[in-house]
Amino acid sequence: MSRWLFSRRFVVQLILIFVIFTLVTVIGLGIPITIFLTRQVESQMQALLDQANQTTLVLYENKNAQLDILAELIIERPTLNRLVLEEEDDPQALDVYLDEFLDNTLADIIVVCDASRSIATVGEGAVSELCAHSRWNAFTSIGDEVWLLTGTLLSSEGAPGLQVVVGQRAGSILAEFSRQSGLDYLLFDGRQLSVSTEIDGASPQLLNITPDIVPYQKLALNVENPQVNTHMGGVIPISNEDGFTLIGLLDIGVYYALLRDLRYIILATLLVVSLVGVLVAILVSRRISQPLNKLARSAVALREGDLTTSLASGSKVWEIDQLTNALEDARVSLKHSLDQLRLEKAWIENLLNSVVEGLLAVDDKMRINFASEAVERITGARLSMFLGRSLDDVFITPGGEDLFSHQIPAPNQSRRIPVTINGREVLLAVSASKILPPDAGNATLALVIRDVSDEERIHRLLGEFLANITHEFRTPLTALSASVELLLDQLPSLSTPEIDQLLHAINIGIIDLQSLIDNLIEAASIEAGRFKVNPKPTPLEAIILDAIGTVEPLAQKQDLKLVFIDPNQAMTLLADQRRTSQALLNLLSNSIKHSPAGGTITVQCRMMDNAVQVDVIDEGQGIPKNQHSKLFNRFMAPISEDDGDQLGLGLGLSVVKAIIEAQNGSVGYRDAEKGGAVFWFTLPVWEGDD
Repeated sequence: MSRWLFSRRFVVQLILIFVIFTLVTVIGLGIPITIFLTRQVESQMQALLDQANQTTLVLYENKNAQLDILAELIIERPTLNRLVLEEEDDPQALDVYLDEFLDNTLADIIVVCDASRSIATVGEGAVSELCAHSRWNAFTSIGDEVWLLTGTLLSSEGAPGLQVVVGQRAGSILAEFSRQSGLDYLLFDGRQLSVSTEIDGASPQLLNITPDIVPYQKLALNVENPQVNTHMGGVIPISNEDGFTLIGLLDIGVYYALLRDLRYIILATLLVVSLVGVLVAILVSRRISQPLNKLARSAVALREGDLTTSLASGSKVWEIDQLTNALEDARVSLKHSLDQLRLEKAWIENLLNSVVEGLLAVDDKMRINFASEAVERITGARLSMFLGRSLDDVFITPGGEDLFSHQIPAPNQSRRIPVTINGREVLLAVSASKILPPDAGNATLALVIRDVSDEERIHRLLGEFLANITHEFRTPLTALSASVELLLDQLPSLSTPEIDQLLHAINIGIIDLQSLIDNLIEAASIEAGRFKVNPKPTPLEAIILDAIGTVEPLAQKQDLKLVFIDPNQAMTLLADQRRTSQALLNLLSNSIKHSPAGGTITVQCRMMDNAVQVDVIDEGQGIPKNQHSKLFNRFMAPISEDDGDQLGLGLGLSVVKAIIEAQNGSVGYRDAEKGGAVFWFTLPVWEGDD
């Protein structure tokens, strides 16, 4: 319940305001109206009771006057005088006369008295004690009944002292009054109730009424519902009524029923007004809340970055339309500003990403706040993995080295720091600088990193290359020098076979030097971008025989056998004969170096679609798998497991790859089925119309 009472939703608040306003209106109007109506009804009932009491007094006076006139009328009639005088002769005649007279009046009794005895008595309840009574024109209690009596003396000379008494029971008089005034009456003799009209005189509620009730006193006289006031009473001031008290009772049940109906009508009306108010509140709140909710959803979309959808509330409320227009203007301005910022950010990011060096921004706790794409290229990890992480968690130094953050150089200085990335050791050149101004964010230090592992490796390879080329040149030059020196010193004493052997050694040295120089020249031209080929229709057999003939002396020196498997098919290639022979010569030279003595090196050809594949197969130990991916790289010489520390320039296979691929061919390596290595290359076949 409290959640609804203290809800921050506009619809709920508006409904609560309408409900509270309606309840206050109901209480503020309903209670005063009810009190006013109650007082008005009370006042009307009192006025009606006063009016009825006045009517009762008038009726009472009229009743006394009627009885007096009736008595005078009887006493003045000559027939009465005659019958009274003849009473002794015919005593029944007077009673008959009076009885007929009584039937034509409202009186209950007529008594003719002579002194204190009655001469004639007619009417129900007439008793002779009436002749002894002297209280006229007032209620009189005789026996168990209450009467209103009047008496008149007969003025006849023949019957002096003759008196006529006319009376009517109080019950019939009050019943007659009740029909005319609308009141019920209670007549008390002393403090005892003697006469009541239309009300059960034995009811418990009635027995509790006393003759000294206050004016306008409300009485509950309903036996079935003794808690509800049914009558309003008051004493009627009748004169000359010593000992008797007349109380008039106004039936107020109908007025209270009317008041109750009015209260129900007011309550129902206020309830309908409340429901209408709540309904109006709901309609008004929906009319206002729907465009507001739409604006709220648009604001959420703006917060999530949707600046392309225009705001349109469609409300009929002017203020909401104004708010919508203001938000729409803000959206357009914000979109324009963000577009400009995006362009500037993209320009800055492209500028930073175009730099080869990686850029990092770290805070005072050495956590990474920014990383450029070059860092991703250097480390091989996604940029999302860097943000918020410590430098020491990303750049792990090898065992025995200080943490990366401890090796960062001072501002405007650089330092080379070794780190381990994806299981390999990488050398990074790191320079640092302070970020100004200091309130530009959490970042306080900018680091520029560069992978110098290749540079270091190149320096090392250059050293190895110089050592290798020195070795490669020294070996044939030493052999040439020894052979030439021997020929110069001992030529006259040498036999022909010995001279042939020395010349053969000189020839081999020249071949080695020529091959080495050719590879160096080709590598230099490739590096300088001046390497070119001149493909022409060339017989494949000529290329193979030329290369085999060149390396034949080397093979014989190593006790190796060169075998060319003739395909029995003329094959003409579209190739540069000199350079292709050089490529095949390099493959054969490598095979000779890595083949065991007494082995065989086989050259075979086979046709493949529009190309010819040439395989060079030796019987050596093959190439370790971990070197397969680097075979055709520069300065990477293929070394088998049994070669030990044999030096090589590592230029031959890279030159082979450059020559073959320049002629739209391909090169590759595979292990031989019976052991050994198989180097192969393919070249396109000349089809006669190229």
